[in-house]
Amino acid sequence: LIAFIAVLFLVLLSCDIPGTGGADQSLEATRISLEQTLAQQEAINAQFTAQAQQAVLDAQATAQAEQATQLAQQAEQPSTEEPATEEPPPPATEQPPITEAPPPDLAEKIKSAKILLFEDMSGQKIGGTVYPRYVKEALDMGGFSYTDVGSAMGWFKDQLLSTTQWDLIIMASEYKTRITGEYFDYISQHINRGAGVILELWYMEKISEGKIATILGKCGVEHQKDWQGTTDLSLWPLIPDHPIFNYPNKGFSLRNFSNFWPDHGDLVRLTGSGDARLLLGTKADQKSSYGVLTECQEGRLLIQTFLDHDYKRQDITAYWVNAVNYVLGQRFLTAP
Repeated sequence: LIAFIAVLFLVLLSCDIPGTGGADQSLEATRISLEQTLAQQEAINAQFTAQAQQAVLDAQATAQAEQATQLAQQAEQPSTEEPATEEPPPPATEQPPITEAPPPDLAEKIKSAKILLFEDMSGQKIGGTVYPRYVKEALDMGGFSYTDVGSAMGWFKDQLLSTTQWDLIIMASEYKTRITGEYFDYISQHINRGAGVILELWYMEKISEGKIATILGKCGVEHQKDWQGTTDLSLWPLIPDHPIFNYPNKGFSLRNFSNFWPDHGDLVRLTGSGDARLLLGTKADQKSSYGVLTECQEGRLLIQTFLDHDYKRQDITAYWVNAVNYVLGQRFLTAP
C-alpha cells in the first residue's frame, strides 16, 4: 500500500510540471491526500492490533478454563494409587531390671538419702491391740536413715514445708487418718523438684477429684472402683521382671492375705496419658485396669492403693524394702 502511494505521488508530480502555480497547488493537494491516507492506514493498523491482542487474551482465557475443567474432573475421579504410608517409629527400649546391687556410687546415695516417713499406724490401737508398723520395720531392715513423724499430721506438714530437700517422702495412710487437700499440693512441689514419693492410701474414691487429681492426671491414672466386699485379696505382678519384685528381695508373694481391713483400698486404671504403669493388680490378665500399685514420673512415684496389714508381714516388709530401693534409685538416676 505504501509503495502504491509513492507511485501515485510521482505520477501527480509529473502531471503538474508545465505550470508552476498549478504544480504548487497540486503538490499541496497531494500532501493533504497522503496525510489523510496515512492517518486512515494508522487507524486501520491500530484496529487490527487491538483485535489481535484481544484474540490472544481470549485464547489464553479459553485455555485456562479448559485446564481448570480438566483438573476438576481429575479431582472427582478416585485415585488408583496407594496412599503413602509412614514408617512406624522404632519401639522404645526399656531399661533392664536391676536384679543385682547398683554401682557403688548409686548405692551410697541410696543409703544416705534423706527420707521423710509418715505412717499413721504409729501409736494406734485396733481392738485394743497396737500392731507393728510395717514401713518403719522395712526401713530399719534395709539400713536406711529417715526422719519419722509417726502419725502426727502437723509434724508431717512442717517437714513438707521445711527447707529440707527430701529424696524420698513416704505417706503411708493405712489407718483412719486421711491426708487430703493442701498436703498433695506440698507433695506435688517435691515431686516437681525431683524427689521420690510413695503414697499408700485406702480412700482414693473420696479424694480423687480433689488436690490429688493433679498428681493422678500427670501420671495418667484414675480411680476405677472402691475395693471392698471381697474375700479374695490375691495380688498379681503385672510386670514380673520389674525391680520391685526382684531386688534386693525375691520370691515373696502378695497372695497370702488375712482380710485385716473391711475396706481394702481402691482399684485404679490407666487413662492413656502420662507414663503410668500398673505393677500389681487383682486380675493377672488385666494390664491397664484393676490395679493397686502404680508407678509413674519415671519411677519416682509409687501410688499404692492396697493396705499393708491385709498381707503377710514378711512379704510386705520384703516388698517395702524393694520399693524404697527402687524409687530412690530412680530419683538419683532421673533427677540427680
